[in-house]
Amino acid sequence: MRTFKVEPLDTQAMETCRFRIDNLTKPIYSLATLETIAERFAGILRDPKPNHLRQGVLVVAADHLVDGPQNDQHGSESYAAIKRFNEGTTATQGAAAKLNATVHVVNIGLEQDTSDLANIEQQVIRKGSHFFGVEPVISRDELDRALELGFTYADKLHADGLQVVAIGNIGERAFLDSLVTTATITGCAYNDILVHNEWGPTVDERAAHIHSFVDPFKIAVDDWSAISESERRDAVLHLLHIAGGLDIAFLTAFILGAASHRMAVVFDNIVTGAAVLAAVTIEPLVKDYVFPSAAYDEPIHDEPIHKEQCRFLGVKPYLDYKLLIDEALGSTMGLSVINASMYMLNDMKTFVEAEVSAAEDGAGKGRQKNKE
Repeated sequence: MRTFKVEPLDTQAMETCRFRIDNLTKPIYSLATLETIAERFAGILRDPKPNHLRQGVLVVAADHLVDGPQNDQHGSESYAAIKRFNEGTTATQGAAAKLNATVHVVNIGLEQDTSDLANIEQQVIRKGSHFFGVEPVISRDELDRALELGFTYADKLHADGLQVVAIGNIGERAFLDSLVTTATITGCAYNDILVHNEWGPTVDERAAHIHSFVDPFKIAVDDWSAISESERRDAVLHLLHIAGGLDIAFLTAFILGAASHRMAVVFDNIVTGAAVLAAVTIEPLVKDYVFPSAAYDEPIHDEPIHKEQCRFLGVKPYLDYKLLIDEALGSTMGLSVINASMYMLNDMKTFVEAEVSAAEDGAGKGRQKNKE
């Protein structure tokens, strides 16, 4: 994996931004999350009053477990999904158009051939990842190629002038790889993020079955905080090699590369969340550059994984629209929340600018200033 450097947020820009926010004509702290988003963007962009952010969307396509027993679709659903992107008819593209956000869709590992789709960026590494009950999901060479491609896309979108990118994925059977990646990093038990159903094995039986596949590869880390930076990186790369897959590896590197360019990232579902966990474990400063978006409670088996990812990161999704479509739709809608924070920061007036008086005995006493 290439070397990179992520820098801390600019605290001086954040302090200046926070002072303006506290002096906007509103009760102090009353716009809550919108205020913290604006303050964090000030630190990311080293600008106390950021505005008119240049936004983009990146959707990566890859199938999972193509040689596993669950593969009965053989990429047909994924092909149909990416074909809709090729035709420009998706909800994600509709939302992005309203935000003037350019959408990039890159196929790095769908099972079916997409070379006939002219509007899809073709970067195929292999046609789907393996089932780790048989062998590692991708080879070390394929992992290295996925990582380098992720960094390359971060370079590309930064060179295009983007300041924030919503990420998403297309692909079949990503559940198991996302579950194992999440549990290995957060330390939760498989039992805690599997959901009971009325048919088939119990949660405990399914957890034991997953352990029987995974444990021989020795991906578990007893205490991430007790190992060195290089050991953390190597452990995460080993995890991505064994159970991550092409898309999670690609997005992990993209997030690291984006943060190194001071470019923010918005994530949504369990695949993008798994990549965020991997990136933050490799470089903890990345967390300051990453934003949540929508809650994903369906399909029902995804809900505990998404909640565990958000719990570990210490974030709460901004939106809860009961979305059944991911494909970067949630993260693209998350861009609108970020836009709202920019409108607050730039379009609202301070007490001085509006020539009105702040309450002398209010919660903002000593912080909110009147015109002298």
